[in-house]
Amino acid sequence: MDVSDWVRGLTIRRGASRANTPILRYEPGTCTVTLDNSDRRFDPTHLDGPYVSGGRTQVTPMRVVRVRAAWDGHTYDLFRGYIDSWDITWWDPDDSEAVLQVTDAFKVLANYQRPATSPVGHGELSGARITRILDSINWASSDRIISPGNTSLQPTTLEGEALAELQLVADSDLGEFYVDGSGRVVFRGRYGVSLDERSNTPQAVFGDGGEGELPYDRGGLTIAYGDEQLINLARISRVDGTVQIAQDLASQEKYLIRTFDRSDLLMDTDTAAASVADWIVSISKEPELRFENITITPDLDPDSLYPQVLAREIGDRITIVRRPPGGGAPIEKDVWIRGITHEADPEQWKTTWALQSASKTVSLFTLDSPVAGRLDNYGLA
Repeated sequence: MDVSDWVRGLTIRRGASRANTPILRYEPGTCTVTLDNSDRRFDPTHLDGPYVSGGRTQVTPMRVVRVRAAWDGHTYDLFRGYIDSWDITWWDPDDSEAVLQVTDAFKVLANYQRPATSPVGHGELSGARITRILDSINWASSDRIISPGNTSLQPTTLEGEALAELQLVADSDLGEFYVDGSGRVVFRGRYGVSLDERSNTPQAVFGDGGEGELPYDRGGLTIAYGDEQLINLARISRVDGTVQIAQDLASQEKYLIRTFDRSDLLMDTDTAAASVADWIVSISKEPELRFENITITPDLDPDSLYPQVLAREIGDRITIVRRPPGGGAPIEKDVWIRGITHEADPEQWKTTWALQSASKTVSLFTLDSPVAGRLDNYGLA
């Protein structure tokens, strides 16, 4: 049933709210929709309403909700999920609202608790493991986009919560696991940001006034320069493996020791774990001025901005230019979109993207090569 005519406002959140860790894990997507309920059509106790079949209300939890937007003859999928609740509010005798709380496929994946099987899949790549897990819960093939992945894994007993294992596989690959705007679960291996055109080539340039730059909200660009992402000592181990340690002594001398630990990863060799430790230190040993969030109000330039805010997906690459007051060279950075928030009502549309520096890429040629500062298996005093 199409309820567009009764929508008073909506908020969609997908991806990561902040991209501040070297191994990024995406959050469940959520959607809140406020509906005009003045005629009680969305009241589950109103059995004379339009959404009743066979004497039973169709206004129930776990119904699938899809949010789409149309612009200039194109339709964009923004969200698909499952209703958590219908919250009814009566404001006065003539006004009522129904607020839908909706969560994407992560909620369903988290509810699959599986019994243990005999160990299977030793040495298979991360994409094959993601496929195996989804097959174990009969997840529809039409609702998944899975890349081959880049890390060979230990065997699995396919035990426990499906979502937790899916996310751990993605972590072990330094890959991405999220739900896209059409509701499909997506896995991209760690080289996706280097190989996929939408991630290795800027899809748009946003700036504050230069020729060819798309506008963003004044005050809507968040800039950060701190120690949140500073790591100069990484301890990484696979399950039943030996701790692999990487460090950068020069960084430690300047910034003191900043540690990252992970001991639950699933790669099948210590060498692969050492490569992860090396990579984390190599990209995190120095602080970086970062663009963390950008907000765009597409009505500022509808023909140019609506196709951008509606079409962009997690992992897309964009360029941002900021010209600070006081003169000097502009700050220009390439970033990946890691989180998407849409806030809309009949008067205004606003989109905010959570960003990650595109300098944090995994090199196709250096990930498996040790870097200076490795301590192999000797530990630290």
